[in-house]
Amino acid sequence: MLRINGLAVFSILALALATPASAEPDKLDLAKYRGKVVMIDFWASWCAPCKQAFPYMAALTHRYAPRDLVVITVNAERSRTPGEAFLRQVKSTLPVVWDGDATVVKAWQVNELPATILIDRKGKTRFRHTGFFLDKTPEYNAQIDTLIKER
Repeated sequence: MLRINGLAVFSILALALATPASAEPDKLDLAKYRGKVVMIDFWASWCAPCKQAFPYMAALTHRYAPRDLVVITVNAERSRTPGEAFLRQVKSTLPVVWDGDATVVKAWQVNELPATILIDRKGKTRFRHTGFFLDKTPEYNAQIDTLIKER
């Protein structure tokens, strides 16, 4: 059973979640994120806007973490090697889902990179963005603020 707007998708993500430091699958149970706002960002090492998005996402984790924002990144490449090099280059410590078989990408119907999905505390997809634009960060922040304030 796969529900895109529900929590069932989290089980797919849990199978592939790893931190950049370990680059090994981690059996993290994403059910612990229920009640939190979740940002899922799909990226690839060859994607220039993806590279611009990583410092922004890192800043978000520092700005919003106390207010329950979780940022999860999904690498959409078949091989981890370029993605691992990319993460070292951008000095990212964000959690990574290595989606070499495109299971998560297909489930979320991602056709362009980067793609970002914001999920509210109830597990419903509320905002979706394709591309990353520095001049749109106030809009992105306003959407996150809206979701953070909802209880």
